[in-house]
Amino acid sequence: MSLDYNATRSFTMTLAHRAVGDIRRGGFRQLRNYVDMCASLAKRPQQKDFFAYAQKALQRTDSCYYSLVHNLLDTVDEDRLCTVGVNMGFGGLIYGASEMKKQADVDGQLFSWITAARCGDPSLPALVAEAEKKSSFVWVLDATESDPAEAVSLAKAFPNCAFGVLAAPESLTPDCVAKLAKCLNLVVLPLLQSPELTPDACHAARALKSQKMLYMLTVLVDDACAEDAVQDDWMETVAQEARLCMYARRPGISPEKSEALRRSIVAGRLETGKPVLLLDWDGDISYLNHRISDHAVWGSALQPGQSFPLQLHIGK
Repeated sequence: MSLDYNATRSFTMTLAHRAVGDIRRGGFRQLRNYVDMCASLAKRPQQKDFFAYAQKALQRTDSCYYSLVHNLLDTVDEDRLCTVGVNMGFGGLIYGASEMKKQADVDGQLFSWITAARCGDPSLPALVAEAEKKSSFVWVLDATESDPAEAVSLAKAFPNCAFGVLAAPESLTPDCVAKLAKCLNLVVLPLLQSPELTPDACHAARALKSQKMLYMLTVLVDDACAEDAVQDDWMETVAQEARLCMYARRPGISPEKSEALRRSIVAGRLETGKPVLLLDWDGDISYLNHRISDHAVWGSALQPGQSFPLQLHIGK
């Protein structure tokens, strides 16, 4: 990585910590000020679009984003929040994707800013190192059939990367979570097989919260439960354990149900009073790839024959 990248990343990290402090001291007026500043400085189309959306979302003082930011500042370790934000936002999307797009515009080769892999794969250190050279910094590791704590050594070895760790809730014991908490660049993704909070999922969320971790409940959705997944009573249930919830489509979901789910998620982000911020694994990644470049794709470092619990089922 270049000296320019390291210097800019360091400056961005300093700005992130300053923003957290300012928002704590000055309330959410400071949040609007930072978003307005970033919007005025944005140069690339995807950056302009992002901050324009953020400005729209913050127009109302009862926006769900205000309560979300307040909750994150209260419940997530500041160093962790800033590290994940800078590694994923600046490293992954602003700097990384832009650098890869420049090269793709020349050679026409496909590239990925986010890559799936199997947690504990012994080939990963070399793969992550090679990806860093190409400015790819974001990984999602499947630990649903292994020990999620196996991600710790990789995360420590590559502090400029952001790692999402997809895990079965029952594996996220207090001991496992304590090990994961030693890394600031991890986001834990407890995987739910349907919109239902099992006892294991609740225990996992509470263990993560006790360590001031950044985590996001991740729910698999099919035709049978797509409508239930966006109902207010389910949102209220989720809000008892998490403020971030991401949906991923199961193979075979109908195009109609998939599109209806996407519309509900996007509309909900601008509604007031929503207790949980919903993300769309398939739709959001597809949208970002489309905005970044025609050459941007979902990346995979899986070995032949290996599957991944989350696959993209709409868009690119």
